[in-house]
Amino acid sequence: MEHWKKIWGYVPIDFGTLIGAPDDITQKIRIKNNVSGSAVKIKFSNKYNRDTLLLEQVCVGKVNKNSGKITGTVKVTCQGKTQIAVPIGQEFYSDSIPLLLEAEEDLAVSVYLKEKHEIYSLCQTWSARGWQSSFFKGNQTEKDDLSGKSTLETFPFFAYDEHICNGAFGVSGVQVLAKEDVTVMACFGDSITHMSYYFDALQDILYARYTGKVALLNCGIGGNRVLYDASYVKDMPGCGRCFGKAGQDRFVKDVYGDVVPDIVFLMEGINDCMHGIDFCLEGQVPTGAMIFEGLKSMIEKAHKKGSRIYISTVMPFANDSKQAAGQSESIRQELNALIRAHKDLADGFVDLDEAVRRPENIHFMKDSLHLGDGLHPNAAGGKVIAEVIGTKLSLFYSKSNMEQLKKQTGRLKTNR
Repeated sequence: MEHWKKIWGYVPIDFGTLIGAPDDITQKIRIKNNVSGSAVKIKFSNKYNRDTLLLEQVCVGKVNKNSGKITGTVKVTCQGKTQIAVPIGQEFYSDSIPLLLEAEEDLAVSVYLKEKHEIYSLCQTWSARGWQSSFFKGNQTEKDDLSGKSTLETFPFFAYDEHICNGAFGVSGVQVLAKEDVTVMACFGDSITHMSYYFDALQDILYARYTGKVALLNCGIGGNRVLYDASYVKDMPGCGRCFGKAGQDRFVKDVYGDVVPDIVFLMEGINDCMHGIDFCLEGQVPTGAMIFEGLKSMIEKAHKKGSRIYISTVMPFANDSKQAAGQSESIRQELNALIRAHKDLADGFVDLDEAVRRPENIHFMKDSLHLGDGLHPNAAGGKVIAEVIGTKLSLFYSKSNMEQLKKQTGRLKTNR
């Protein structure tokens, strides 16, 4: 029996400031896919722009593994119309579009903007191995080429960030009418999740191990905190609005808005440890116990929804001796002690702090594993993190272990 399964999704980011104003432009998104199916639906999003987003034409096709070209292109419709208007603040799916798709056959979604639009929001990835965007002049939605201009060339706004993102506007999810059962996993967190270095590596591991059987969704927002809304940072574009609503408040909306994942991986809290101190935010310097209570509330929400949830310790973020000995680190150590002491609250536990820290100085991440700031994992760090998570998750897919867990918890969920 076929079921609709969400196979790709990112959270649109609210920058609170103008990113760019493109016109007569085609955006193409190549999306890594691990699900076989007979039809697709595209999720359109206009949550944070200031005007209706008018998509003159949208097409979806498959990517030929050998040539890298788009094949089998078909037009996407909403209520039978090929011109798709997305009102301010709205998100919705397209009509069901017939498209025979095999696992490991990537998707390509092409969107044409004819008129000039002011853009205030994008979905983003920095690793850009799970999906990539490219941009072309004119309507090229039915062309097979994917080698257009980059996000930075199209939106020079992002030059402010030394780590340049890959971005896409107007599209935030894809569903496939799957031929067989598929386990859906959502990763929830801050920039470490959002940047996608571990997320893409985890896709590689799980998609190779369980071809056609699993799909990953990214629910990360850079700068996000568990307890508080976006930190006010005067010198940032939009003054830090892109950091989003507090994790404990956005959790249900961003994870469960249009899917009930079988598994949630939760890794957040690092910004709660730092932001109140680093940005001098009065009344926003929590204790480790306060952050832990926020994480606990998300675990409880996941269980009420019927998902299994895995949690992680907070990884090191020191990049000099002052930070290593400071209040932020004390908060992190208190938080990690509580996570370890209460790890059985969740269905699985991953000690990523232990996996990436220096043996000789536990306040620091190993030099080879971060982007140079001591905080954000690079591709090598992402691979290490993904391998640790993948090892823990492998138990879930054993039928005997699944039955054992069902007897122990009574929570063997499914969205099937």
